[in-house]
Amino acid sequence: MLTPTYNHAAFIGPCIRSVLAQSSHDWEMVIVDDGSDDGTADIAESFRDPRIIVLRRQHEGVAGLGRAYALAMSKTTSPFVAILEGDDTWPSTKLEDQLPLFENPAVVLAYGTAGLMDEKGRIYARFSYAPHGPIASNDPVGSILPSLIRLNFIVAVTVIVRRRALEQIGGFVQPSGIPYVDHPTWLRLGTVGRFARSQRVAGHWRRYAGQVTTSTWFDTTPDRAPYMQAIVAEALGALTPEMGAALAALIRRDSFRQREEAAIAHGRFALVEGRWGQATRVFIQLLRTGELRTRAVAVLGLLSAAGKTDMEWLIRAMGRHSLPSRRHLASHGGDGSLLK
Repeated sequence: MLTPTYNHAAFIGPCIRSVLAQSSHDWEMVIVDDGSDDGTADIAESFRDPRIIVLRRQHEGVAGLGRAYALAMSKTTSPFVAILEGDDTWPSTKLEDQLPLFENPAVVLAYGTAGLMDEKGRIYARFSYAPHGPIASNDPVGSILPSLIRLNFIVAVTVIVRRRALEQIGGFVQPSGIPYVDHPTWLRLGTVGRFARSQRVAGHWRRYAGQVTTSTWFDTTPDRAPYMQAIVAEALGALTPEMGAALAALIRRDSFRQREEAAIAHGRFALVEGRWGQATRVFIQLLRTGELRTRAVAVLGLLSAAGKTDMEWLIRAMGRHSLPSRRHLASHGGDGSLLK
């Protein structure tokens, strides 16, 4: 498995222990420490298990994620590659549950339900969204692409990939200017083989203050159109003309949809943190300018602000990635703050 990590001293121990606890013992773990200054690498090395390799490198940040993944892959030999970032954990039966899904040689990627946990490792929700029917398994090949463009519902900590398929697409994909590797990589893999979805929890994704994917969630709206257009262009031979046209339309609307999603995220954070006036302003603007679905969310956001509550129950019902709710934070001694 590949474990990129940076300043995860508080989390790398539980991360590694969740691997050591696996019911399947045939694994290798490559941890790439991105120049942490909090002792993360020292903690990882203290486990002294021959199956765990710790690589230290100069800090590059999210711009160097693709290189971190490539470095980790170069040190592994397994026919399957799993992802476990340094602040996440696995359930003890993760490998036992998912590896049999690759008995079908057409399967290139397996994913499943994610448990969402707070900073202290307490599970507060499950994220199990996927398209209905065979599309969830990318059957036929390419059919999952529209759903993935609308929403990246494949949570990285739940993923195992067939190494041969990764090598076929040139490894994990990080286009220039994009601060992640998961979405472009899933799209590329969606053009070369089937996916398999497990109903079981296949990983625990931690959401907390200071986390890159949380703190930059609504501040980073990179231009995804170039890499999505390139991937679709390469796959046109395997797609029907109707699907190609639908994908092109989705990509044209993507930057607008991302801006709307970023604004919704601003409002959600404000609600969870009790900044009712700011939440109201955000949702009023969305009510004026958003698409129909966005306006419906804005109305519910305004009602939540008026009632001094959050809307995370609705986000879960919509199949989105929810945040720890005000009730969860309060019941566990938190101060209601997600971003500090």
